[in-house]
Amino acid sequence: MTAANLSLAFRRFGAWSPAYWVGMLALFALAQQAASSLNCDVSWLITTAERVLDGAKLYRDIEEVNPPASVLIYMPFVALARELGLHPEAVTVVMVAALAVLSIYISGRIFYPLPATRWRLAAFAAFALLVLPVDQFAQREHIALIAGLPMLTLLVTRIEGRMPGLHHAWTAGLGGGIMVAIKPHLLLALLPVAGWAVVRQRSIRPALGGEWIALMLVCIGYTAIVWLVFPSYFDHMLPLLRLVYLPNRDSWMHLLTGSMVLIPAFAAALTFRIAHGYPTVPAGAALLASCGFAVAGLIQGKGYLNHGYPAVAMALLAIALELSRPGAAWRFGTLCWALLALASTFSYAQVAKPYALRDAVLRLGPPHPKLLGISFDFGLGHPLTRWVAGRWVGRRGSLWVTGSSRQQLGDPSLAPAQRAAVARAAAEDAAMLADDILRNQPDIVLVDAEPGSAWIARHPGVRSAMQSYRPATHIGAVTLWVRQCADKQDVSRHCPQ
Repeated sequence: MTAANLSLAFRRFGAWSPAYWVGMLALFALAQQAASSLNCDVSWLITTAERVLDGAKLYRDIEEVNPPASVLIYMPFVALARELGLHPEAVTVVMVAALAVLSIYISGRIFYPLPATRWRLAAFAAFALLVLPVDQFAQREHIALIAGLPMLTLLVTRIEGRMPGLHHAWTAGLGGGIMVAIKPHLLLALLPVAGWAVVRQRSIRPALGGEWIALMLVCIGYTAIVWLVFPSYFDHMLPLLRLVYLPNRDSWMHLLTGSMVLIPAFAAALTFRIAHGYPTVPAGAALLASCGFAVAGLIQGKGYLNHGYPAVAMALLAIALELSRPGAAWRFGTLCWALLALASTFSYAQVAKPYALRDAVLRLGPPHPKLLGISFDFGLGHPLTRWVAGRWVGRRGSLWVTGSSRQQLGDPSLAPAQRAAVARAAAEDAAMLADDILRNQPDIVLVDAEPGSAWIARHPGVRSAMQSYRPATHIGAVTLWVRQCADKQDVSRHCPQ
């Protein structure tokens, strides 16, 4: 294709409305998700939301590592799915896609760019919110960015000295409040952009707009709900997290060389290259937000892909915003953006799909099997349980307490009192697992090679609870143990109720 034909093609694309681009990419995202599946975190949170709607007490009958917002945001999707008689996963995907489209629409109304560049921004934003996440679709960080994008857009107008309407300010502030409620660390993406507005306008007024009042009201209301409705989070879960979960961090080498840092760094260099050292206000604000999101991920210190998604998405949007400047190096910039976007998308499409394990569970278990796992890997039982239309009967999604404790207990410098507290938490984790097995009698117990049968043997309570189970088959590093009756010797057969 010649340069003239390429230019003609872009002009024709520009004649299409932004709604066309957003709609086309939304349909592509739905098709992409239909061919894939929601990852372990989303699957577990949907399961948790179902249990809570059924009357279970969060942080007592079922435990979630994160604050209640991580469960509350999925409860409307689960409730709607029940009303419609549909799978919660399907409703979740459709509703999150719809919220992404709504976020792009609201942001566009706030930003109102020139018609000549509107289609480009709509397409780039739709890609970032609908296509880029791949296996991270509907993650908490994904939903948080969808909610917070109008707030970031409104802050750009503050930097430029424009006065957005009060309804836009309150709408954006409500979304920003939801983003911060989901992950308080993400406030770090808003603060530098707001700080730029204050410095550029030489006034504190941009930091006193209606959006901040709305954001604070959401956060105050959410905190009150947690305090009144979920006191166990403060009394039980938060101390446990401080003891065993939060101290465990990934290495700085891995954190700083991951996509959460490298892709925004490359995007920043490319944006400055395209802008000849002087990015536009929207592009600069997007880079600041990306930096804030990356810092938030570094503070969490886990290096998970979903933690880095907002930083990557905003970095790609920064390039897109700079490419929308008249006279920008469109061909060079678009080629570099495409390569970076493909690399980012590929990195988010690496979630393992345990199809062989699914087939083994369907073969060995009854219809709608009750499952439980002995594993440090949260992804072992989820989304597997939902794939087989089963029911997870453990209060925890994995032995995450024991897994987190091992890193600390292996540290010879750990203080004796701290070591005793961590060891006690690990022992309580094993006791809870044994109680769940005895009380709920799962049909299949998934035993991972780590910790494996040796760990079972070292814990008398778990060993006693597993006496009525025998290994049935091995799938990779996982052994499926099935429950059997005293009068049945065939371990491959299910013990009837």
